[in-house]
Amino acid sequence: MASKFDQQKTKHQLFHVSISLATVLVCMTYMQFQRNWANVGNLWNSLILPIVSIGELLKVILARYYTQTMDNSGQRQRKPSQKFTLKELAGGLFLQCLCTLLYAFICIILGAPVLQNYEQTFVLSLLLTLQTTSPTIFLLGGSGALQLCFCEKPDTITKSEDTAIGLFKYNALGAILGAWAGSVVAPLDWDRDWQAYPIPNVVGALIGCALGNIYACSRILYATAKVYLNRKRNN
Repeated sequence: MASKFDQQKTKHQLFHVSISLATVLVCMTYMQFQRNWANVGNLWNSLILPIVSIGELLKVILARYYTQTMDNSGQRQRKPSQKFTLKELAGGLFLQCLCTLLYAFICIILGAPVLQNYEQTFVLSLLLTLQTTSPTIFLLGGSGALQLCFCEKPDTITKSEDTAIGLFKYNALGAILGAWAGSVVAPLDWDRDWQAYPIPNVVGALIGCALGNIYACSRILYATAKVYLNRKRNN
C-alpha cells in the first residue's frame, strides 16, 4: 500500500469490500431460510448465481463511477478502452466458458462425480468463474482480462480499474481456497443433508470470499490508521 493517503482510492476500496461482504451475507441468509438445501446445487431453483452476478456487476459499476469521478475532479487517468464491442463481448463470453470448463475439470480431478451430478458440478464451476474471472472480464473486456492473465497490465487501464483488480485478487483467492476447504466435510460420517455435493463447496467458496475481503479490509484500515497516526504525530 502507498504511504501517501489517497482518499478517493480508500473510499473505493471500502465500498468495494462492503459490496462483496453484503453479497456473501445475502447468499448465506438466502440459504439459511430456504427449505431445501439440495437446491443450492440446482441451476434453476437457486438464487446463488444471480445474487453473486449482481454483486460482481455492482463492483464493476463502482469502478466505472470512480473512474468518472476522478476525471471530473481533474485527476487525469488513462482513457479506458472500448470494452463493449461485439468482438470484446464474444471474447469475454468465450473466456468465461473456458474458465467454467477448467473449473469443472478440476472439480472432477479432485473427486467430484464423473458420471453424475453434472448440474451440481456446473453450478459450482460457474460460481467460481463468477467470483474469479468474470469481474475482470466485466471490467477490462475479454482481451484486457486475457492480457492480465499473462501478467501484463493493459496500457489503457485506469487508476480505479487497477484498484478494483487488486481487490478482485483477494476475492478470487478466497473463493478458490474456500471451495477446496469445503471438501473436507464431504467424507465425514455425519449424515447431514448439507454434506451433499456441492453444498459444502459452494458455502466454502462464499465464506472464503468473505474472509478474503475481510483481510483486504483489514489492510485498508491499517494503512489508513497508519497515515492518520503519522499525521497526528507530525502535528
